[in-house]
Amino acid sequence: MSYVILDRDTLPEYISKLVRPMEVLGTGDELDITEIGDGNLNFVFRVSRPGQPGRSIIVKQAVPYLRMAGESWPLNKNRMITEIRALQTYNEIVPDFVPDIYHVDENMCVIMMEDLGAAKVLRYSMMEGEVFPGVGEEIGKFLAESLFRTSYVGMQSVERRELMQKFVLNDDLCKLTEEFIFTFPFVNHESNYQNSPVNKYALEVLSGDSEYLRRVLRFKELFLSKSDALIHGDLHTGSLMAGLDGTYVIDSEFAFFGPFGFDVGKIIANFLMSYTSHFHRNGGEEYQNWLLGECAAIWNTFERDFLRLWESAPNSALIFDGMLRPEDLAKYKQNFMTHIFQDAVGFCACSLARRTVGIAGVADIRDIEDIDVRTRLEKTNIDLSHFLMMNYENIPDIASFIAEVKSFYAQLTIRS
Repeated sequence: MSYVILDRDTLPEYISKLVRPMEVLGTGDELDITEIGDGNLNFVFRVSRPGQPGRSIIVKQAVPYLRMAGESWPLNKNRMITEIRALQTYNEIVPDFVPDIYHVDENMCVIMMEDLGAAKVLRYSMMEGEVFPGVGEEIGKFLAESLFRTSYVGMQSVERRELMQKFVLNDDLCKLTEEFIFTFPFVNHESNYQNSPVNKYALEVLSGDSEYLRRVLRFKELFLSKSDALIHGDLHTGSLMAGLDGTYVIDSEFAFFGPFGFDVGKIIANFLMSYTSHFHRNGGEEYQNWLLGECAAIWNTFERDFLRLWESAPNSALIFDGMLRPEDLAKYKQNFMTHIFQDAVGFCACSLARRTVGIAGVADIRDIEDIDVRTRLEKTNIDLSHFLMMNYENIPDIASFIAEVKSFYAQLTIRS
């Protein structure tokens, strides 16, 4: 079928010809179709049978433009092919953390998948101060399994390069990341958050510091040059769903082979932005402490599981079993993890700036109507970005990171 943009009127006929989606939906009354997408790129529909619980699927389609900007911002719709291949890969290596796939159509840039039901988008639940026990550990497990099993540490060279070839179509979204995370927030660019006092403040604090900018370029260079493992590429609290059955990762259209620390730093940045928001929101100090505890759980679980997987796979593209003495190998591994952690801190700093100054802010803060309150919180994130970027080399582990972040926040007087 040649490409057409699907909508509520055309979806029923399209779905009716597909075996697995129709098995899930079953027979009955007309389908109920609701557009549920709140992302920046694509259209997402929930298709269900009224009055039949569990008879529902999620349909996602990429359109040839940036959804949040409209047709004036063209964007290659083939990004959905990347999401399809990433989700297929995740279903093979981390099936407990992603929805099941019911149908894919690369020509139509469509994927149909499991409706995660009662699971909630983590961002909006965190805005309400909701606690999900163990969510940090779940995120850490996903990161360890997905990054190790697609890396030169966990794979042999030939099979890894074959996998990498499936993810060479994502140039447009990689370019978006390069620009929106590592360039535009640090210049007076038209895509930045307009008519906000934080723009002028960011230009003074961040763009006015040449050493800070040189450090940003180091992390842009890492993003451009390193292909450590298959990374999600857009791992934030809006691309995670949590519920009683576990934590799920969605929206993997930015996936590509990139640096180990990128996903880790980006998700931690989103937990910190939630922390900042709860100087105003209802969670208060107790919830903020929970958020920092989950940040620690993300890293501690990631490091533990990554090293456990490494121990069980002594031969890889990188390491030949017996090449190093056990004590030397242990030291090598620890240095390896320290470098990932410090890279994650730098990527965290970049993400804090991007989500504060850039076009796509976090609802945690940008949805606050009181402009004075919102501006104070945004300035806090800018200051935190500067602090972490200037100090990442002196933060060797998660305990030091948590201590430094607590110290940073303790000096503030911004609680509403």
